[in-house]
Amino acid sequence: MTRDSEPTSAAMSEEQRAAIFAGALAPTGRDGRPRIGRGAIPSKFVLVVAATFVVLGLGGVLVEHYFGGVGLTSSRSLPTLPSTPIGPTGPQLGATTRAFMGLRDIANAKAPPFTLRDQLNRPWSLAEHRGEVVVLTFFNRDCTDICPVVGAEIRFARLGLGAVASKVVFAIVNSDPRQPGVGPRPAALTSTGLVRSRSTYFLSGPLRQLTAVWVGYGLSVKVGALRSQVAHNNVMYFIAPNGRLAALAVPFGNEDRSGRFSLNAVEVHRFARGIATVAVSLAR
Repeated sequence: MTRDSEPTSAAMSEEQRAAIFAGALAPTGRDGRPRIGRGAIPSKFVLVVAATFVVLGLGGVLVEHYFGGVGLTSSRSLPTLPSTPIGPTGPQLGATTRAFMGLRDIANAKAPPFTLRDQLNRPWSLAEHRGEVVVLTFFNRDCTDICPVVGAEIRFARLGLGAVASKVVFAIVNSDPRQPGVGPRPAALTSTGLVRSRSTYFLSGPLRQLTAVWVGYGLSVKVGALRSQVAHNNVMYFIAPNGRLAALAVPFGNEDRSGRFSLNAVEVHRFARGIATVAVSLAR
């Protein structure tokens, strides 16, 4: 990972930028099925509350910084990810694991700094975790979005870290503007089995601070008239020990008619294997 100064927006063409950004926020998964909770909202939901939507996180800062001038190559390339899953076996998608995860290398981008509070109401600063790999993602405090899927992927990924487990932390930033408070047992941790993990933090804080993090990391949050009507795109970042963004992945899941999110076990384990592989490569 180079430490050179930040490149200019001339590093990529407009066509390249558009293709990358469209891929990261595409409404369909790598198997062709719709991805829910990634900025696209069900049509019925749009009809009911379209007039009340408020976009809180515009995602402009990192989008311009990353897609506008950072590029996708790095002096330290990420590993070739395996195509086989850990855990259950079964029919596999034909795509490579990198394509399955929507994984893209990032070069020369400093991770936007932020400070929030963790589930024990302690200050948590990204700067304090220099020297460690930080896997950063976003979901709702009450686990009403893609949280069950990504939470399971984080849980299984932790098991695959091996000897570098102490050098990797998982930071989950609250993506629900209507539930910004902190508490010792948020559903985002209890319902996913992450509540006892000392290396997993659920971060929240005042809406002003949360919004700054969302904008800095390209998260677009939309809310409707009802408390449950919150939608956002899904992103997962890998931050290297030197504090620079190393890679971006795009979690995905399926939503049923009752609003529950799921992903089959084979795909959950495959995504988890990819998370662990990238984190281990950065920690060494």
